[in-house]
Parts: sequence; structure tokens; C-alpha cells
Amino acid sequence: MSRSGLPGQPGGLLLSLLLGACWPLAFAPFGWSYLAMVLLAALFFLVQDSSPRVAAQRGYVFGFAAFAAGTYWIAITLHQFANMDWFLAGALVAFLAAYCALYPALALWLAARFFRGGARLLALPVLWVLGEWLRARLLTGFPWLATGYSQTGALLGGFAPWLGQYGVGLATAAVAAILAALAVRRSPLAMTAGGAALAALYGAALAAATVSFTHPSGAPLQVRLLQGNVPISEKWDAPKLDAILLRYATLIAATPPGTQLVVLPETAFPVFQTEIPQFIDNLRRWSAAHHSTLIIGMPEVAGRDYYNAALEIDSLAPLRWYRKQHLVPFGEYIPLPWLLASLVHNFMPGLGSFTVGRGASVLPVGGEQAGMSICYEESFSRDVRKGVVQGANFLVNISDYAWYGHSIAAAQSLQMAAMQAREEQKPDVRATNTGITALITPAGRVAVQLPQFVEGALDGKIQPMAGQTPFGRWGEWPFLAMALLLLALAYLPAIKRRR
Repeated sequence: MSRSGLPGQPGGLLLSLLLGACWPLAFAPFGWSYLAMVLLAALFFLVQDSSPRVAAQRGYVFGFAAFAAGTYWIAITLHQFANMDWFLAGALVAFLAAYCALYPALALWLAARFFRGGARLLALPVLWVLGEWLRARLLTGFPWLATGYSQTGALLGGFAPWLGQYGVGLATAAVAAILAALAVRRSPLAMTAGGAALAALYGAALAAATVSFTHPSGAPLQVRLLQGNVPISEKWDAPKLDAILLRYATLIAATPPGTQLVVLPETAFPVFQTEIPQFIDNLRRWSAAHHSTLIIGMPEVAGRDYYNAALEIDSLAPLRWYRKQHLVPFGEYIPLPWLLASLVHNFMPGLGSFTVGRGASVLPVGGEQAGMSICYEESFSRDVRKGVVQGANFLVNISDYAWYGHSIAAAQSLQMAAMQAREEQKPDVRATNTGITALITPAGRVAVQLPQFVEGALDGKIQPMAGQTPFGRWGEWPFLAMALLLLALAYLPAIKRRR
């Protein structure tokens, strides 16, 4: 690759666009994890000597292409369920991509504005991942396609229990920066130093992956995960309610003896509990007779508030609820309702009516604690960590990706779920309406899964794990401290120049 004629020229922008369009290939379902390093190395190489303006332009074009290609599936639900034509649905995806692209543009602008030469290559990976961290925080956050998730099952994922997925992302971006540096300086000394740095980084990741911070708690749990495969077009159709309840009742009744936990997907029962009291009572009696706990996704009404929730039925004990705490903007709540509510309800009446949940993020199961999350929450490490801090021995997620059709969304979400399991070294059970329903090991490996778009049940065992990883204990603070320290080291040459 040559930089001749690229800085400030259309060729540089076009190359950045192509690099960004390939970014989703580093993630599930494609799984070409090495591409994350190759693509970032090429981008860092392009901005090594660029002005801040050119660097920001290339970062923005890269980010726009990456998010447009990687989140195209949002247009599916906008077209099919919000009654938008494809042009408007595509325009809204482009709007989201345009917003998300601001973060890589800012990262590259800061690197070009305040750092030079080798210091810039040290600062670039730090600023890149800090931009991702910021993107997952502002305006409720959107962590999709964060660099660390690409390495969920790769060697660099060994840093996950220590520093979380942002630490993994930092290591990945650091590899990219080393490769970019080797492309700039091809001397034997540079090659030796770069090779040693790569060996040290991968060696540290390999060593980090061998440390176990959690240990078995109690006996293994026999679990059953139900996948109803109910089309969205039928799920909220009132005349189809009885058929949906019967479908799940049949799957529950077929539960093998000795099963201690049965999990149903998000809004598996598309009705308030107050509307089916007899059905709930029948499930309580079934639970008592079979000594099995049920966790059922269904909306909850409490006074004037509505929640996207999970209902726990444990024998004849009082019902327990987990209420979703991180809602999807525009899907489950409407930002600036005084301005946007009428516009949103024009496409989907009643949308965005849920209330943010409060309270515990765990539910008791067989003497253990299940760390709960619902759909979107599982893409946020900080949301999953809430349950671990509160004593969760294993993770439970219920989701419904039927909204996004036959797209890559479900595979992307499964990859993020696996990263959360690896961060916490806890097993994860996830029940989804149309897939991907799976059991995930504490090492972040998918042990078994159901095919998508089939009705069925997944039976298996999980071993609850007690204890906390460094990430589970301290969250993102160690990563942030390391990132700020590296930025300070990178800025030292600039301070010396000023003196």
C-alpha cells in the first residue's frame, strides 16, 4: 500500500469507505476476527501523517460505511413493522450510521491534532476504543460493532475477564497500530521491535486466558430453553393469543423430569399477567408439581406503568419480576416525547410506552442467583455486570430477534452474549423467539444452540459459578485508567517539544 497521492485526495476517502464496508466481516456470523486488525492497520496507516481535517474525514467515511453495512437490518423492522417504505427506512439507517461515524472521526481528529509520528500510533488505538466507550454511553448508548466483540472467541479475548471487551478492543487496536508502524518503518530494528511487541501482547493474552477467577457453586442445573418461533405478524394479533399460549404450554409440559429451570423468550406471552390469571395459576401448580422454576418473558402492568419484563414462577411462592432497565430508544421509549411522540406513533401506535425498570437484576433459582437481562441489555457489559455485582452465579437472557428477519442481527447479538459470559466467567443461558437460542460456557464458547426459525426446546446443563473476575469487580475503571496512562505517555513528546 502506498500513501502517495492519498492524503486529502478522493482516493483516500474511497479506500476508507471500502475498509469500513468490510468492517462487519470481522464479526459474527462471518467471524473473520483477524480482519479487525488488518482494517484498522490500514486506516491508521492512512492517517499516520494526515492533517486533523483529513484524518477526521477518513474516520468518518470509515465509520459511516461500517455502521451502514453492519446495522442494515434495522431497516427490515422499520419497513415491515413500522410501515415505512424502503427509502425512508434506509434513510433512517443512514442517519444512525452518520451519527455513529462521529466517534471514529473524533478519535482520528484528536490523534492527528495532538500527536505526531510514533506518538500518534500509540495514541490512535487508545482514542479509537475510547470513542467506542463514549458511543456506548451517550444518548443511552449503542455498542454495536465495538472492536472488542470481534475477538470474542479469539486469542486476544483472553483479556476479557481482566479488562472487559474494551480492554480486548484496545489490544486489538494495538496490534493494528503495530502493523501500521511496521508498514511505515521497514528497517530490521523496527521489524524486530514490532515482532517482539506482538509476541508479548499475544503471550500476555494467552497467559491471561488461563487464570480462573470463579469456581463452581453447588450442583449443575438442568435447564430447558424454549424457542416458540412465533412470527411478529402473529405475536401481537389478539386472535392468535390462545394458539401462542398453547404452543408454549405444550413445550413446557414436555419438560424432562429433573429439569430445574425452564426459560421462555422475551414477551413469549404477549399479554399482561392480569389478563390470564387462570393460566398463570396453572403454571404455578405445574412448577410446584415438577419442582421446576419458570422464567417467562411478558409485559407487566403496575398502576399506570408498563414494563418489558420477565416473570419468575417458583412453585406457589409469590411471583417475582425482573423489569428491563435499559430500554431501546424509539422502540420501547421515545426520547423527547413532547417533540417526537406524535411522529413515532404515526408509524406504530402505542410504541415506546414502556417504563424504565428499577430494582434487582437477579432472580433466585434453585439456591443460586440468575443475572437477568432482556434483549438489548445483553449488548452492554455494564448492564450484564449489574447482576454479577448483586451475586449472580449464572446469566440469563431472553430476546426476540424476529423483528430483524433473516439477517445477521441474531448472530451479532449471540457473539456479544458470549463476550459477556467470558468477561464474567459465568455460564449464560439465552432463550429467544426465533433464535439464536443457546447455552454459553464461562469461557465464552457456544456449547449448543438451536437452529433459527424452528419451534423447539434446548435441554442441557450449566454449572453455576461463584466469584468475580477483575472486570466483574471493578468494571471499566482499570481499562479507563490504562487508556489515560497510555495517552499521557503518548503526549510526553509534545510536552518536551514545547519546553
